[in-house]
Amino acid sequence: MAGSPMFGSAAAGTGVLGGLASLLLSPAWLLHAYPSGPAAAGEGSGGYIDPRFKRVLWYLIASSRGGINRAKIIDLVSGRPANANQIAQELKLDYKTVLHHLKVLAENGLIITDNKDAYGATYFLTPLMEKNYASFQEIMGKIGKK
Repeated sequence: MAGSPMFGSAAAGTGVLGGLASLLLSPAWLLHAYPSGPAAAGEGSGGYIDPRFKRVLWYLIASSRGGINRAKIIDLVSGRPANANQIAQELKLDYKTVLHHLKVLAENGLIITDNKDAYGATYFLTPLMEKNYASFQEIMGKIGKK
């Protein structure tokens, strides 16, 4: 499936996931997501919710296989940063399954870690995901899972 024309390779920037990853990692996306200064960032007004980011959330959570597990991981990490083993134990998921979902979430700009190659690396929500957490909650409410 990862090499299929539809899903392609995120590293190669092809297919749906690759296209989403390249969109999220492009400088233009970052300029729209993080305008300069506190006023532009919307502090005190709830912040700017980029519709492209909301579409990525919809795809990763509601429209793809494994979305519910990714939603559970986002919800857990929003409460407290955790490593892959802690996430696997807490959610009662296979460790390798958790690693896969963490990779997908990281490639799409929802979570981040300082050292992804180290065992025990701690995962956090990205500032962009934190600012758009209300969109995540809205999606979860609409699909009836939480």
